[in-house]
Amino acid sequence: MSISDFEQRRNRILKLIIEAYVSTASPVGSELVARKLHSSLSPATIRNIMGQLEEAGLLEQPHTSAGRRPTERGYRFYVDAVMDIQRVPMDVQQRMAGSLEGSEFDLHQVLARAIAFLAELTHQAAFVVVPTVKHSIVKQIELVPLSVRKVLCVLVANKEMVASHIVEIEEPIARDEMMALARFINTELVGLSFSELLGSLERRILSEHDAFYYMVKRSLDILQHALSIEPEERFLLDGASYVVIQPEFSHDPHKAHDVLRGLDRQDLLLERLRQDIPPRGVRVRIGHEVQVPGLEECSYLTAPFAVEEEVLGGLGVLGPKRMDYPRLHALLEGMAGCVTDLLNRWDHHP
Repeated sequence: MSISDFEQRRNRILKLIIEAYVSTASPVGSELVARKLHSSLSPATIRNIMGQLEEAGLLEQPHTSAGRRPTERGYRFYVDAVMDIQRVPMDVQQRMAGSLEGSEFDLHQVLARAIAFLAELTHQAAFVVVPTVKHSIVKQIELVPLSVRKVLCVLVANKEMVASHIVEIEEPIARDEMMALARFINTELVGLSFSELLGSLERRILSEHDAFYYMVKRSLDILQHALSIEPEERFLLDGASYVVIQPEFSHDPHKAHDVLRGLDRQDLLLERLRQDIPPRGVRVRIGHEVQVPGLEECSYLTAPFAVEEEVLGGLGVLGPKRMDYPRLHALLEGMAGCVTDLLNRWDHHP
């Protein structure tokens, strides 16, 4: 459905106000809009349209004599219907890809580098929801005896994910026995997901006639313990200081404290993000949509990274509602693409 000339004018004025406010953090007056429009519209006509945008709940006037600034609803309309989607310049894309090099086959290091570079590039907080081995395919399991009752269990999954946990066992185990147990696990069970692995062991242990009953029982005890310690996902955050120095927070210590408190509630933020990573593209949550106490004045963008169309986790950028959404959209999508490209190269590495 095409929109009318009036709606086009209204949307253009809203776009100009939001982009000016993002740039200056100051309410925007009709004179500034008139200068930026370079059109025949008079300041009076522009003020009339700004008043209509305010009545529609897209703008607000903090003081009677002040200009307007966008509301949360205004940002939402801008992101959904008005903003121009940008592309990352080629030189920036190359810098992004270069920032990930030198971390051969270390997923955690790649993601840590990705969010560090994103935070530096955007001057906002950057985060990643990191996949763990729990839902992945078993590639290799290593058991390293630390003492007769302590074992280091190293879980290696596909997509180059690794986890290691120290497991205390009830019955002492000799080094030769531990080596035999590791050979059994890697011969019998590699290729299953970790959840399937536990299910397979549990089914086999029901049959005491299984020739490997003892091996199965010891394997199940160790792996159940190791996987019970392993979280579903991990959350990494970089650049929180960039958020609290933004004008809306640096001038109000209470708001800055709320933001820091919200960022400290990583359990709540992770729970929200776990449900919010899109299957493709970029998703934007604004203000109260974030649904984390303390972050009501913030927004975040998330984008997935994947291997062979399988989404492994998500990258994101978090900052004040007054953020440059088109630019951050482009940078986040570009970095998620670089991570995806690198992981797919690893996946095809012999």
